[in-house]
Amino acid sequence: MELGSQIANKLIMPANLIFLLDPFKNLLNAYRMILEEEKYLVETSTNLQDAYELLKGKQYSVIIIEYIPPFEATNDMIRWVKRSAPETYIIMVTNATIDEKTYEKLFDMGVDDLVLKPYAPEKILVHIKKGLRQRDLILKVHRLERLSILDPITQDIEEAVFNTIFFKKCFRQELKKSKRHQHPFSLLLIQIPTKGKIGDRFNSFYMELAKIIRRFTREEDMVGKSNGEIGVILPETNEIGSQAVMQRLSSLIQAHSALKPYVQALSFRSFTYPNQFSIPEPLKTVLEEVNREYLPA
Repeated sequence: MELGSQIANKLIMPANLIFLLDPFKNLLNAYRMILEEEKYLVETSTNLQDAYELLKGKQYSVIIIEYIPPFEATNDMIRWVKRSAPETYIIMVTNATIDEKTYEKLFDMGVDDLVLKPYAPEKILVHIKKGLRQRDLILKVHRLERLSILDPITQDIEEAVFNTIFFKKCFRQELKKSKRHQHPFSLLLIQIPTKGKIGDRFNSFYMELAKIIRRFTREEDMVGKSNGEIGVILPETNEIGSQAVMQRLSSLIQAHSALKPYVQALSFRSFTYPNQFSIPEPLKTVLEEVNREYLPA
């Protein structure tokens, strides 16, 4: 499972959860006392192995880490945290002498702040507050980005379904990639009944249909709205694979009690690039635009 999925599977943690990593237990106890007085929730570890176990299961707002030998192992942990949760603010505290090259390397790999020991408690509190503000800003930006590419149904089913505009962009990128590398990809289009035909049950119908499609396709497959249809982009998938996916989804939909009354109103179409790619409007316009880009000069 990719690290992005690991984040989604982690427990939702309080915004004031702080993790401390330092080999000296007496320092950890002192840090904990100071931070808990400020109403922070604090968890600690004296070694990298235990730290990994805690970090795998929880998402911390701020991590305060000592530069623990072997240094490369500490570096690996910092990189891993930033890949898993880029919004986590990492403060490194150390009394080690750090040259300019190492200093630059630490920030390149993901350290957000560096505090040299010894320091006053008030100083570390200032850095934590700064980190929490930065984390909140990053999360707000992420939420806005998600809203700009996702269909509103995503909030109800907790699965990624792209809106029409972004789905078209995904289609364009996959088409260009397939042209460039001469690899096949497939597109499924599932025509759904209009709201007028289904009435008040349309939202629940659409929600259940989107759940099945998203949960029974691969993580790398892209699902989105496409002008009255639900589209599924299947990277690296030939015609046989596309037909197999279509049959599986059709069987699952027919077996779903809430969707059975509307099965006859659904229609499935499959297109595989470069063969059988006479796709409908408006995706056809994207195909024509990309074809023009690849015309010989």
